[in-house]
Amino acid sequence: MSRLLSRRWLAIALLSVLTLLLAGCSGAPIVTSWPGMVLQKNIAYLASSDQVFAIDASPNTADIKRLLQGWPVKPLNSPGLTYHGQPALSPDGKTLYLGADAVTGNSGAVFAISDVSPGPSNVISVKWTYPVTQTDVNPGNVYGGVVLVSDTVYFAGGNGLLFALDAETGSPRWDKPFDPGTGVRIWSTPAVHGALVFLASQDHHLYAVNKATGDLVWKYPKEGAPAIGTLAGSPAAYDDTVYVGSFDTYLYAIDLNGNEKWRFKAGASVWDPPAESDGVLYFGDLDGNVYALSAATGQPTAWPQTTKVDGGVRATPLVTDGVVYVGTDLHKMYALDAATGRAVWPAPFTARDGEMMLVTPVLDGDTLVVLPNLAGADPIRLYGLNKNTGAQLWRFPPASQ
Repeated sequence: MSRLLSRRWLAIALLSVLTLLLAGCSGAPIVTSWPGMVLQKNIAYLASSDQVFAIDASPNTADIKRLLQGWPVKPLNSPGLTYHGQPALSPDGKTLYLGADAVTGNSGAVFAISDVSPGPSNVISVKWTYPVTQTDVNPGNVYGGVVLVSDTVYFAGGNGLLFALDAETGSPRWDKPFDPGTGVRIWSTPAVHGALVFLASQDHHLYAVNKATGDLVWKYPKEGAPAIGTLAGSPAAYDDTVYVGSFDTYLYAIDLNGNEKWRFKAGASVWDPPAESDGVLYFGDLDGNVYALSAATGQPTAWPQTTKVDGGVRATPLVTDGVVYVGTDLHKMYALDAATGRAVWPAPFTARDGEMMLVTPVLDGDTLVVLPNLAGADPIRLYGLNKNTGAQLWRFPPASQ
């Protein structure tokens, strides 16, 4: 599973098999779409299948009026192009950055669309597309998210490379993409922290790259060190440490010089990284165990015991106001007390069969906005939940559709 695949359907099939097998054959449905979402000023921008949506997430908007005028759009209008990763939105809310993949082959793209903010005079248009010229390096299918930091867009692709682009023009920032030299595909989203960009690769390494030049600073494990498991999920950096989960069931904590600080053995494979709040790390594994660890030591905190949820946890939880929101691959969303691990809601929110909660939710005021992954050819779904009770407040598309 560490060799580059040239066809999207095979990559997604492998993703589905991994999710099922590593979740202990829990019966989770096969993933056939992997949407991404960014939310700003009550507007949720979704990239799903071959379309991009702008949806009003305000609690008092009628469900039939949630889709903004002029949406959805197909910005590139290219047959066979679909979206899987997390988009990024400029601070002024006017430019949306997205990664895409091709249904056949391994020739994805990253592009920017402008004038996406709501307004009667806005005309949505493609600002730039990478590759810009025929001589630009092909990124391969882009399954991970794009990251916008200041005036630079960072992303990785199916050809196993890390890119940095000028956010205004789409032109490369570096002389050449960062190449680990393994030719192994990357599914993860980079993490930018200080002067470094962290990249998790399925070649079993975490890389630290100079943000300004694209040069390798260090990799973990170092040459000659014992190998670790596959890194399919993304890294996360907090303070002086970067964290990454592995299919070998460990969560690794690495300092900014590439040295291991500690490792914690979970009950099953760990995909996406933990969330951090007040020195505590919160994350789950693919057997449905949810953990709270000391960020300093990697030891369990004061939770009476590890919390068990129904289904595997793939996405990083959302931690806010003393509550940990955790989604599972069995259409469940949980709210746990950050201090004790006990349930906050009377019952978890349960979506339709086939909807897998594999995207970190977003809090918009008192509304928890939840984006499920869908099995089969169903239309996109977006839910608004009461953050205190888990009750459904709204749904897009409306229930009649």
